[in-house]
Amino acid sequence: MEAVLDVAAGTGVVLFLLATAFIERAWGRVLAVALVAALAYAVHPLAVQQSLSAFINSLDGADILTLATVLTLDGVIGCAGATLLLRAGHGRAPHPLRRMAAQQVGVTPLLALFYLEMKVFHAATEWSFAATALALSLAVVVAGLGASEALRRLLPDRDLRAELRLLVHVGQVALAAGLTAFALQGVVGNTAVTLEAVPHAVVAGTAAAGVLIGYWSHRRRPRRAAG
Repeated sequence: MEAVLDVAAGTGVVLFLLATAFIERAWGRVLAVALVAALAYAVHPLAVQQSLSAFINSLDGADILTLATVLTLDGVIGCAGATLLLRAGHGRAPHPLRRMAAQQVGVTPLLALFYLEMKVFHAATEWSFAATALALSLAVVVAGLGASEALRRLLPDRDLRAELRLLVHVGQVALAAGLTAFALQGVVGNTAVTLEAVPHAVVAGTAAAGVLIGYWSHRRRPRRAAG
């Protein structure tokens, strides 16, 4: 289960970096990364109190389905936001409020930050908690600014960054569907929870099919226009 949580946290990290890369002004990127680093330092007393091994071992079927639900919501809403950004790139600029809404990437990056903090404090044994939290915050600033700038240089076209974000959100929905199927294969012993998972699996599968079809249609549209 820890590997699955690592993958889910990885999607959150990538989405955070993509959201930062979409900020055009350098001072805006610095401010965004600094706020996330400050948040990491502020919540570190709570992360210190958590036991990573106990947390993972205590996960039950309901917790798995809750995670799948969060990934599905973030994935579907994020796909809609990425689609708005792609439409804007083709000359159909959305309303400024819609564009602001399209920039948000959900709550997965915040959950990923807290989970990664738990892993850091679980592994760090030689430093004090305050020193570890400070080092983690500095690492967030350095890695966040460095990686977001690298994304901007490797993918200078905003449409390419939006397409990458779309693929990450599709991956979130696919991971959520996999978690739901994992629960339905007998990991979840509670019949009530299993029944609640059935419609969620249908929604996740439908959403995944819809976004894949939408992405395929988007890729074909420029080719038709060029032809």
